[in-house]
Amino acid sequence: SSPGWKCSLLLMLFTGAMLISTSMHAVVPDGDITGDNTIDIADYLYGLQHLLGTRALSRDAIDQGDVAPLLNGVPDPDGILGTGDVIVLLRMILYGINFSYPSNQFNIGDSIGEGEAADGTIGEPHHESVWSTGYDSGDGVNTINERLESVAPNEYAANNSTVDTIYNKAVSGAIMADFVAQAQAVVTDASQLPGGAGMITVLLGNNDVCAASTSDMTDPLLFENQFRAGLDVLAVNEATRLSQIHISGLPAIYRLWTAKYADGWCRVFVWPNVPCQNLLDEPDDDCEDAVSRNDPDMIYSGDGNNCIRRKHFHQTVREDYNSVLQSVTREYRESGQLPNIRYTDIYDVQFSSVHVNGSFLRGDCFHPSREGHALLANESWCRTHWGRASGQCSN
Repeated sequence: SSPGWKCSLLLMLFTGAMLISTSMHAVVPDGDITGDNTIDIADYLYGLQHLLGTRALSRDAIDQGDVAPLLNGVPDPDGILGTGDVIVLLRMILYGINFSYPSNQFNIGDSIGEGEAADGTIGEPHHESVWSTGYDSGDGVNTINERLESVAPNEYAANNSTVDTIYNKAVSGAIMADFVAQAQAVVTDASQLPGGAGMITVLLGNNDVCAASTSDMTDPLLFENQFRAGLDVLAVNEATRLSQIHISGLPAIYRLWTAKYADGWCRVFVWPNVPCQNLLDEPDDDCEDAVSRNDPDMIYSGDGNNCIRRKHFHQTVREDYNSVLQSVTREYRESGQLPNIRYTDIYDVQFSSVHVNGSFLRGDCFHPSREGHALLANESWCRTHWGRASGQCSN
C-alpha cells in the first residue's frame, strides 16, 4: 500500500476521534475563560490576549469564551474565539449579560403554571408536574427544574415540595393584568436569597386570548401595556434586573381543538363550560378535509364558518399577541433594561390527544396532561442554549 493511503487513513481516524471527543464534551459557553466561576475583566483580557496571539488557551477555555455570535440574545457558538467573542465578553462585564446556569428558578403563570388537572382531576393543582418548576421525578415530566438540577447540581438550587411556595408564583385564572402582582411576589422572595432570582419563567396570556368571543379578548394594546408593567417591576429591582428571564410565547391553542374534537365527552359535555368559546363553540369539524383541519394558517375553499373562525383565532394569537411578547422582550433586552430576557417561540409545537387531559367522565379537556407538560418542558428546554448543549435534544 502507498504512504499516501496510510496518511489518509490516519487523518480519518484522527478526525473521527476529535469528533467523538467533541460530542462527548458539550460546553455551555458562558464567558468564564479563566475557570474561576466569575465573569470579569480577567476573562476579557484572556480573550483579547488570545486574539492578539500573546496567550495560548486550552480548548476548554476557548469553548467557554465562544460566546458569539448571539442568536435571540444567547450564544450560537462557531467554534472559534474571535473579535466578536471579545466584544460580547466586554458587553457581558459592562452590562451584566449572563449565560451561565442559574442559581434557582421562579415561575410566573396561570393554571398551566399550577399544573391544573395534570392528572385529570378537574380544578386540582399539581405543582409537582409543572413544565418549568415541577419536581416529582416519578411523574414522567422531565421539567426544566429537574434538567437544571441534573446538569448543574453545584450551581442550581432545585425546587421541591418544601420551597415550592417560594419559587412557583403562578395563579390559576391569571391574565396579563396579574403579571405585576406575580412579579412583585417574585421580587419579595428573591430579595431574601443570595444573588436574587437566577431564572424566571413566564407563561401568561392564555386567559387573555381564550374568551367568550373574539371581541372579548384582551385588547392587544392593553395586553402590551400590562406586559410592560410586569417587566418594569422586574427591571427596577436589583433581585431580578439581571435574572435570566424566559418569556414563553403562547402555545397554538388551536391544537387543543384538533386534539379533542372527535372526543364526544369533551365536545358535548365539557367544552360548553370551558371559558374559550371563541375557539370551542360549535366544535364539530366543518373544515374542508383533514389537510385543512391540520393547516390553521390557510383558509381552504371548502372550509365552513366555524373552521374559518377557529383559524382566524389561531392567526390572531400569533400576530396580535405573540408578536407583542417577542418584540417587547427584544426591546427590553437590547435597551439593557433586562439584559438577560429572552423569548421562546413554541407556536409550532403540535400536541395531540394524549397531551390534553380528558377522557370519558374525567378531565377538563382543556389543560395539559402530564404528557402535555412533558412536551412543553422538552420543547422549551431544547430551545435554550443550555438544552442545545446538553445532548438531550435532537436539534
